[in-house]
Amino acid sequence: MKCKKVIIFTIIVLIILSLFVPTVYANDYSGSFLKGFSDGFNKSLQIGKQIKQKKEAKWKTEQLEELEKVFVQWNIFADTIQNLVESGQMTPELGKKFLVLNSLLPMDLQEHGQNFYNGIMSVDKSKVAEEKQYFENVIDTISLTSGQINSETFGKLSNLLSNNKKAVINNIIQSGFSHTTPQSELKYNSFENKWEFASSKDQTKYNPFENKWSYESNESSFKYNAFENKWEYAKPGSTLKYNPFSNSWSYE
Repeated sequence: MKCKKVIIFTIIVLIILSLFVPTVYANDYSGSFLKGFSDGFNKSLQIGKQIKQKKEAKWKTEQLEELEKVFVQWNIFADTIQNLVESGQMTPELGKKFLVLNSLLPMDLQEHGQNFYNGIMSVDKSKVAEEKQYFENVIDTISLTSGQINSETFGKLSNLLSNNKKAVINNIIQSGFSHTTPQSELKYNSFENKWEFASSKDQTKYNPFENKWSYESNESSFKYNAFENKWEYAKPGSTLKYNPFSNSWSYE
C-alpha cells in the first residue's frame, strides 16, 4: 500500500515538473527574444543617427562653401570700386557714395554672415534660407553690374543696409568727407559728432588753430597749408596734394 502511494506521489510530482519546466523555457526564450529585439532596434537607431549626421555634415559643408564664395565675390567687387575711384574713372559724387558704402555694407555682410553661420551649425534650415536670400540679393547686384557700376548699383546695394546704417550713410555723404588712403576706415568723432575716415591707429587730436578735433596719426605735427590758408596736422615727409572729390588741398 505504501509502495503504491509512493508511486502515485512520484507521478504527481513528475506531472507538476513537466508543466513547470516548459514555462521556464518559454520565459527564458521570451526574455532572450525581447533582449535581441531591443538590441537590434537600438543598433538601427544608431545607424539611422549616423546616416543623418553624415547628411547634415554634407549639407553644412555645402552651405559653408556658398557663404565663403559670397565674401570672395564681395572682396573682388570692393577692390573694383576702390580702383575705379582712385583712378578717377568714376564721378566724384558717385565715388564718394561708393566709398561710404564700401565701409558700411561689410558690417551688414558680417552680421548676416554670422546669422547664416549659426543657422548652418544648428541645422536651422529656415534661418539659413532667410539669410541666403539676403546674400543672393547682394551677389545678383554685384555680378550683374560688374563693369557697369553706376548710381543704380549704389541704390540697390544701399537698400540692403539696415535702417540705422541707411541713416548714417546719408549723413556721411552730406558731410563733405574726403577719403585719403585705402587703409582708412570709418570712425566716429565724438568731439565733432560726425563720422570720418581714419586709420585704425589714428587718435583724435585738438587743433587750436582751427578750434576742432580730428583723427590724426601719433607721428603727425602741425604744418601750414598755404592753399587752404590754415594750419593742419600732417605726417613727416607728407606733401600738399589736391583732392578732386572734396575740391581741396591737404597734406598726404
